[in-house]
Amino acid sequence: MPSALLTVLQSLRFSGAQPDGLQNVNDAEWRKLLRLTDLSQLTLPLGVRCREFLPGWVRARIDGNLANNAIRRERIVETYLTLAAALRAREIEFVVLKGFSHFPLYCADLRHRPQYDLDFYCPPEHIERAYRALMELGYEPFGRASENLMDHLPPLILKTGWRPKDDYYDPDIPITIELHFRFWDRATERFSVSNPEGFWERRQVRQSSSFAYETLHPADGFSYAAWHLLRHLLRGDTRAYHVYEVAHFLHRTAEDDGFWRDWRDLRPLPLAETIVGRLAVEWFGCRANPVMRELMSALPAEVQRWFELFSFSPLAALERPNKDELFLHLCLLDRFHDRFQVVWRRLFPRRVHPYIADVHVASPDLRLRLKRRLVGAAFLVKRGWHHARALAPLARNGMRWARALARLPRPRSGRTLRAETAQQ
Repeated sequence: MPSALLTVLQSLRFSGAQPDGLQNVNDAEWRKLLRLTDLSQLTLPLGVRCREFLPGWVRARIDGNLANNAIRRERIVETYLTLAAALRAREIEFVVLKGFSHFPLYCADLRHRPQYDLDFYCPPEHIERAYRALMELGYEPFGRASENLMDHLPPLILKTGWRPKDDYYDPDIPITIELHFRFWDRATERFSVSNPEGFWERRQVRQSSSFAYETLHPADGFSYAAWHLLRHLLRGDTRAYHVYEVAHFLHRTAEDDGFWRDWRDLRPLPLAETIVGRLAVEWFGCRANPVMRELMSALPAEVQRWFELFSFSPLAALERPNKDELFLHLCLLDRFHDRFQVVWRRLFPRRVHPYIADVHVASPDLRLRLKRRLVGAAFLVKRGWHHARALAPLARNGMRWARALARLPRPRSGRTLRAETAQQ
């Protein structure tokens, strides 16, 4: 992993933080580093927690990002209130996922939390009506249905005419809406998670500063946040900020024995959550309740070995592509057919979502249509090159992984791993 990015992680640790190292990063490295922290969404936490250790120009830049993000926070609230009113007027039930429902357990201040979309879950019997209701407000689907039916319907956007400005914190970036119809996509990931069926029945009303909203029970909210992160980890597009939020949650609830006992009673097979908890501790040095610590210490030997070899690979992939998360995924699968399907999908992805330039422009002229063709083709070439660059590291690390497994007791199936976790 790039040394400057490792310095950022060490500076953001919840225990034993070492922000002094930021003062050794020179201006040229900072320009490159800020691109990486923007991509990983760690820029705002860095500006809040390590402000006094940053060069003046970096501090001024992030101060501007924070100010713009605060404006965006207000616009997200306004958008939510409009959408919620439309859904309730049609007696459509829903809960908020992630986003502002993560305050205060996952973030200390919503003005400092980057957010680009609003996620809702609707029961399957309401999902189509909810989709039509939002389209009546002017929202339009983005992408083909066949490419987006893993967990949610095609995202909805407003054609406001906005064009990208190379600013991740532009307050004018239109807010994308995602309507989810399930909490986990077993068909794609090829393994199950523990007890998502009770999420809807345990939902609760939470009060924000100026409005009330329905969201998941805190125990279910943690599991969903972990599943969401694990899904992205296994698909090779981990956002470091999602790991940071889980670390914030674990650190803040480390002394709440009652919460963790209740959570453990609801989760007979919490392997996915335990893997994510281990990743958060590795990256950000957070405390964790004894319940989670015991589960992490009981992780199967193969999973433990993956963390020893590859725990920082998802972050290193920002600069040097790799697919080391594939080895972890294979640990969780039961059947040869499932493993083959996952390997084939990761090596030869069939669905590469095309990049559409200036997608929020409603009526593209000839110039924009040409731009979209050129940018779309360049994007496909870039993605192809990205996957090609990952093949050599995959082969090299695959040999390391095979040697590591050969030194362990005979690897167990994903079903066995989940059963052993349940017995702890």
